[in-house]
Amino acid sequence: MFSCSQQDNKQFPIYNPVDFKPKLVDKSVRNISKNHTVADFSLTNQNGINITNKDYENKIYVVDFFFTSCPSICPIMTNNMIKIQDEFINNDDIMLLSMSVSPEIDTVEVLKKYAIEKRVNDFKWNITTGSKKHIYELARKIILL
Repeated sequence: MFSCSQQDNKQFPIYNPVDFKPKLVDKSVRNISKNHTVADFSLTNQNGINITNKDYENKIYVVDFFFTSCPSICPIMTNNMIKIQDEFINNDDIMLLSMSVSPEIDTVEVLKKYAIEKRVNDFKWNITTGSKKHIYELARKIILL
């Protein structure tokens, strides 16, 4: 049983590039051990709108990498993102960002269909595509795998 007077002192761990295998991390960020932030990005969301890091300025946001036809871990991650969206739906300070690692397949039209199927709230969660080079570069610099 849990009461309101009990406190859960668990904190999420904070990972920085230095905490990962060096070969997974872009050389430019490998030695960062504190206050790592998401690199600048410019991507297109499920509505065909250009999304940049400015859209997330002063927000807390969860970033994941996925592809719509992924049969294994992606559906699990998406279900977790849905839970986060639903839990914080009324909190404007928390947003979600998903980046497709298969931009040649995950067009805006495919992402829109996926977003509708997953009940994505367009004001809370951007499901994005862009150039493969840019997305893979971001993956190596963000390191939220």
